[in-house]
Amino acid sequence: MLSPWVLYTIIGVIGLALIAGSVIGARVLWKRQVKRSLISLTGRREALGASYKGLQAVFVALAAASPEEMGAFATEPDNEQRKSLEELHGRTVILADDVKQMALPKVLWRAADLLGVAADTLAKETGKVGEAESPEAVLDALGDIDVAAVKAAVQPADVEIDRLLQDLQIADPSVYGGGLYI
Repeated sequence: MLSPWVLYTIIGVIGLALIAGSVIGARVLWKRQVKRSLISLTGRREALGASYKGLQAVFVALAAASPEEMGAFATEPDNEQRKSLEELHGRTVILADDVKQMALPKVLWRAADLLGVAADTLAKETGKVGEAESPEAVLDALGDIDVAAVKAAVQPADVEIDRLLQDLQIADPSVYGGGLYI
């Protein structure tokens, strides 16, 4: 028969092993959740980047436009470039709301805040043309779009997400999915 001290020692060792296993398991699961959330946030960053490139494409197209095409942009609400700006506005409004409503681990809050600010900025800027009534107001609103402010808002979000990807050793987030196939 075992002495009581040996029995207590065995029970203590088993208890410590269970506690250590629980702590290690919880930590592994937490890191996994942080990585999943970061991949999701990265997908939204890619959507924002695509919207930013869309805004740039509209400006490139309008810079190459003839006076007649610029007149059509100013007077026709169903003009391709105006529709593109409206679509970009709608997407970025949804994206900004989506980022604000994401439940994220605290380590990702700063990145999500920066991404939300960038999406809000892009939504505000792309919505200016849609709010204009007269052709002159449309052209004034187009001139009021601050692409530099959008770029200034997008860059810190990109930097922060890249830093987190590096810290968590996620080399290629696209292999995980997360909506990066745009």
